[in-house]
Amino acid sequence: MMLPFTRIPRLAAYEVQRDLAILVVLVAACAGPFLGQPFHLDDAFYLDMARNARAKPLYPNDTPYVFEGRRLADMGSHSHPPMQTWFLATVSLVAGEEPGREWVYHVAALIYPLLAVVALHFLAARFVERPIWAALGLAAAPLFLVTQHTLMADVPTVAFWLGAVSSFIWAVESSRRSLYGLAALLLALAVLTSYQAVAVIPLLGFYQWRRGRARAGWIALAAPLAVVAAWFALGFLHYHRFLLADTLGYVWSRQPGTWGNLAVKLSAVLQYQGWLVVFPPFLLHVVGRGGRGRVLALALVASVYLSAGLIPGYPLGQKAVFVVGIAGGTLVAAAMAALGAAALRGRSAALGFAPLEAGFLALWYFGVLAYSVLFLTEGSARYILPLVPPFVIYFVRRLEVMEVAEYRLESPAVIGSGMAASGALVLSLFWGLALAHADAEFARIYPRAARDVARLRPSGDAFFAGEWGFRHYLREAGLRQLPVDEGEVKGGSLVVTPALALPYEIPRGLKSMLVPLETLGYEPATPLRLQDARSHAAFYSTGWGGRLPFSFSTKLLETIEVRQVNLLVEQLPWAAVESAAEHGPWPGYLALHERSPLGLVARPDTRVVYRWSPEARVIFEMACGVSPDAYAPGEDTEFEFEVRQCNAAGAVLAGSSLSLRPGTRERDRDWQPVVLELHSAREGAETLELRYVSGGGRGIGVFASSVLRKPK
Repeated sequence: MMLPFTRIPRLAAYEVQRDLAILVVLVAACAGPFLGQPFHLDDAFYLDMARNARAKPLYPNDTPYVFEGRRLADMGSHSHPPMQTWFLATVSLVAGEEPGREWVYHVAALIYPLLAVVALHFLAARFVERPIWAALGLAAAPLFLVTQHTLMADVPTVAFWLGAVSSFIWAVESSRRSLYGLAALLLALAVLTSYQAVAVIPLLGFYQWRRGRARAGWIALAAPLAVVAAWFALGFLHYHRFLLADTLGYVWSRQPGTWGNLAVKLSAVLQYQGWLVVFPPFLLHVVGRGGRGRVLALALVASVYLSAGLIPGYPLGQKAVFVVGIAGGTLVAAAMAALGAAALRGRSAALGFAPLEAGFLALWYFGVLAYSVLFLTEGSARYILPLVPPFVIYFVRRLEVMEVAEYRLESPAVIGSGMAASGALVLSLFWGLALAHADAEFARIYPRAARDVARLRPSGDAFFAGEWGFRHYLREAGLRQLPVDEGEVKGGSLVVTPALALPYEIPRGLKSMLVPLETLGYEPATPLRLQDARSHAAFYSTGWGGRLPFSFSTKLLETIEVRQVNLLVEQLPWAAVESAAEHGPWPGYLALHERSPLGLVARPDTRVVYRWSPEARVIFEMACGVSPDAYAPGEDTEFEFEVRQCNAAGAVLAGSSLSLRPGTRERDRDWQPVVLELHSAREGAETLELRYVSGGGRGIGVFASSVLRKPK
């Protein structure tokens, strides 16, 4: 029978120093290629709050904020407490916020994955003979490899969680007060990083109840509760509300407890387990041995039927991803359930775990599983990160039991414990690095988009309407967040929206004045997708479309729409109008050759003068057309369109005219382009003048699709 360590692993021991050196080198080597990864997903939010924290350290979320198009008075009820914000605020004091400083933040954040794997090494020594294998399993877990390259709170939470559990377990075993104090500190840091980390307190309370003897254990568990209570009290005094009330209201509005949402979240959690902890073939081989092979067979059959109900329209390859993930995840859950059942019966589990050890690991696993499925709003791989350590410990213990059993075999197994252990580690590592590379490619889209938009941007304002890295990098490029008050957006301004990065609704009035300027498409260098509604990938959230932990696609991942507020339409109320008709020009549409762009519609003999000039030279483009009822085939009626830019004295600085004879020239029955370079206000430009004249005195003319472009 193999036994775990009976003494606390000490740093002075050579084996421990060797193991820790291996872990540090592995984590650093895996992080190296991604240190320059652009800020990604909710990193932008944490950086915004960190900026505010430098001015208001006690209330880092006390700042007005527009999130997904909604104006909020403050972010005090954000779903995470302030520890990660404080950390980033501290880093920003050294790194600053200049472009290209991402690597400094990622280097600083390496403290978290290092703490996590080191803490798991010490914790696993209480449960398995070779704790380094458990720590290596966490370091190589694809889920861990992907999430450690963001600045969000997930890996910090797990790091403090594991540090607290390891310290507390060994404090109970050794009765060392210093370890109780360390556990209390790390527990406080964990619950100040994520409210979900409160779940670790009853977990450790269970261990203290079953094995603890010192009152110091209960004091250590009470300390983080006092810290959270103090945080809520401080928030109530400042904001005059219970901070979690709005958070819980938002969660409730998403209806997390409906049967449909529960099914989606459970299937997502199972798939994340099946694909993102241990590479699936080794997971199925090691955990599915013996009687659990029948569980695996049933899980495969059930997942095939489940795929028909949950993802009926998915291609066959995507259904295969779903089936393998569900089968693997079900096997994991069944194995941990068997562990818990043995503990409930008061018997040692087949793996040699004592009832307390088995019960502790099972309670840990199912506690995280329960809150992920029952209380969180959608499925997300990063939500289940805290349940990876107990399963990794279980997996290593199964490998150790396999090793002992192999000594009794007359002939060696085809895939022995050594091959399974090394194969699981190496292939999980490569699979995780492939996923991390795909995620980095995803993150790199938005700095590229910001550069592309900057090249397109003419003089004047530009606004964005989206979140994630899109928000961060477009603001870095000088764009402003689209204001809730659409009246602040003037003619000629750009409005840039993503397809994937949570675009928010543009006010109806403003949307009606937008004309297309450019569509930018981005396809990563790898076909592997982590978040893509079109290929059903949902690593980060099932709420953004998709039901799979990953997918493959060769299509565009992100599409950026660059549109411009039609200057002629938006500025019309302030323009001077001269018209022979009773009614002046108006915004509208004219269909010519199946195209009906937004334009300024004018009756014959109309002159419109805009008191407007650009800040710098721009190219003014538009298309002019005449309504079909203005002429008859063969009729030689002439229709004139003229655009002029003048200075204060009325002198023409730039001008262009267009003469159309649609009755005799068939090409003039379609839209005809007008292109003109406009001078800047510094060059004396003051007005923009449009004129439409009809030789026959009838029919409407349209100045359509007017846009301002940056000169090349």
